[in-house]
Amino acid sequence: MGDQWNAFVVGPREHAPARTAGPLCGLTFGVKDIVDVAGLPSRHGLAAEAPPAEATNSAVTALLDAGASCVGKTTTDQYAFSLSGLDTAGSAPVNPRDPTRLTGGSSSGSAAAVASGLVSFALATDTAGSIRVPASYCGIVGFRPSHGAVPLDHVGPLAPSFDTLGWFAADVHTAARVGDILLPADTPGMPKPRTVLLLSEALDAVDQATRAEVTRFAEHLAKALEIPCRTISAGVHLDDVGSVFRAAQLTEIAAHQRDLEGVLPAIRTRFADAATAVENPQQQARVRVALSGLKDSLDQGDLLALPAAAGAAPRVTAVGAEEYDSHRTTTIALNAVAGLLGAPAIVLPTYEPHTGIQLVGAPGADRALLTSATAAPDQPRQRHGDALRAAFYQYETALTEGDIDTLDSFFASSDPCIRFAPDGSAYSREQIRALRVSRAAPRELTRIEFAALDQETAVVAAEFIRTGSGVSGFQTQTWQHTSEGWRIRMAHVSLRT
Repeated sequence: MGDQWNAFVVGPREHAPARTAGPLCGLTFGVKDIVDVAGLPSRHGLAAEAPPAEATNSAVTALLDAGASCVGKTTTDQYAFSLSGLDTAGSAPVNPRDPTRLTGGSSSGSAAAVASGLVSFALATDTAGSIRVPASYCGIVGFRPSHGAVPLDHVGPLAPSFDTLGWFAADVHTAARVGDILLPADTPGMPKPRTVLLLSEALDAVDQATRAEVTRFAEHLAKALEIPCRTISAGVHLDDVGSVFRAAQLTEIAAHQRDLEGVLPAIRTRFADAATAVENPQQQARVRVALSGLKDSLDQGDLLALPAAAGAAPRVTAVGAEEYDSHRTTTIALNAVAGLLGAPAIVLPTYEPHTGIQLVGAPGADRALLTSATAAPDQPRQRHGDALRAAFYQYETALTEGDIDTLDSFFASSDPCIRFAPDGSAYSREQIRALRVSRAAPRELTRIEFAALDQETAVVAAEFIRTGSGVSGFQTQTWQHTSEGWRIRMAHVSLRT
């Protein structure tokens, strides 16, 4: 079961409610299925059943304390060890931007959940690009914090020296709101933005259209920040940066034993490769010197603009071909710069040629980076409907748990309030309640569509399967924003014949 994008492996419905009416009140989020939420299993992309987690990651706790609601666990590539988004035991997430193309991995479900509008934001991990690449492919915002900035307690490790816990959002303002809750204060004495830098080695590694878009973005951002933009050379080939990162990452991965029962062949091969990885001291020294100079620039206030991927999201059918392998190698190298520096990076969407732009800041300057990103050109506006989604998921949880009082409260208390269904018609909250008391029917959603007609009216359409009987059906609800919050004015339920 799940949604039409295969974004969730548990949910979506309210699984961990907000604990307060805090600054994130009304926002909903998903959690990558390697991050523990007490009471929910963490399967790490595997098919095997897992017991419910006993503890909750501290970042999840902070979000709940800030007023956001967790609506489920999102699909991940197995052990978070893939960039394609295809290497999971269940159905792979679908890219809402273009279903023929990859979502990217390993945080594929979190990206699809945000890109499709199922949640306001989603937690994910990033080691070699597992947030940045899906953000680029799906056309959303992705934030990887400085290494160590956000706690990784109760998170499945991949390569601890590079693992980070970050998030996706539909727009940079929502990403910044999440950052206000999860990020520590920036390192004291960090300077204001000084220059937007382009890296010649990175520009040379991508096609002309991507190169032009990255350059245009950097120039427009520099103009908005009223600082110069210039191109520099790192003094080392991008392939060397990627190779050094990959060898260090694989060496760490090999040092942590994992149960490979039920693991897909592609993931098995990667673990086997990790066991034979060899680091090159001479190559490491060259890259260390080059990146030391780049870090000095970032520490003095420079921002680095890079492609977040080697190009637009590849076709699903391209995986395994030589062209995809080349794309993947270059993409890892582009993301290795921030990885080796332990630096924060935010990916911002573009519309042509559909390659995200990665903006890298100084390690420890995460909040400043998010602030600079809000000045970026042509960014999506904040979406309406966060509170509607939260209300709908609360309604679903109440339905599943048979909480009649909560269900009752979500129908409008004034006329009109109408529900048509196979079990009868009802024309008021009281009549609807009477039907529910006698005919409770828990269900699982298989498809959800949210459509805002204006700021006060929305339609939610869903397909479902009733638990136990297996009967499937359809539901349409018209919601209106009232003085009490979002309430259902009209509902129609029909069963599949």
